[in-house]
Amino acid sequence: RTTTTQEPTWSNNRTTTSITVEAGTKTGTATITKNDGTGTYYLHVQGQNIKDQAGNTSTPSAYGTFKLDNSAPTVTFGTNGNTTYSKSQSTKVTVADNGESSVNANSLKYQWTQSTTAPKENTFSATFASGNTITKSNGTGDNWYLWVLAKDNLGNTVITKSNAFYLDNTAPNNSVPGATATTNSVTVSF
Repeated sequence: RTTTTQEPTWSNNRTTTSITVEAGTKTGTATITKNDGTGTYYLHVQGQNIKDQAGNTSTPSAYGTFKLDNSAPTVTFGTNGNTTYSKSQSTKVTVADNGESSVNANSLKYQWTQSTTAPKENTFSATFASGNTITKSNGTGDNWYLWVLAKDNLGNTVITKSNAFYLDNTAPNNSVPGATATTNSVTVSF
């Protein structure tokens, strides 16, 4: 008779799996530790010529499956930046998890900044759902970046930015230029 002591589960930490093999009154345990990577791993243990008290010989074997996920979700911008000035800019944002432990939908947050330095995680407050369109309709400048925070269900985290979006929400200058009068003409200067 052989038994295993662990069911397959996802983890993003160092994973240690132990398997206990029982044959008659003999018991053995094998342990393996996996520190990195993403995917499904298998541990196989095989004993040799174990005899029970009646003299029966067997070759027990056991295996255990464990899954490891150290991959952060990936973020895709439908429109990744736009260098045409506009009063508003929009992009569809899609988040996927290649590590197969699934995206944590409650973790999806965003913010617009004019900095290429990643914001701290605790500064994100606006939420969205993967596949939604995010719009910026205020501000002016050629350096607006959409930053997205996403986690999977194990806490693997990504903070990533789009390319620059150009915004112009400043009204044109409509002041009258300075003018000076001379005898029969007006000189206009800018």
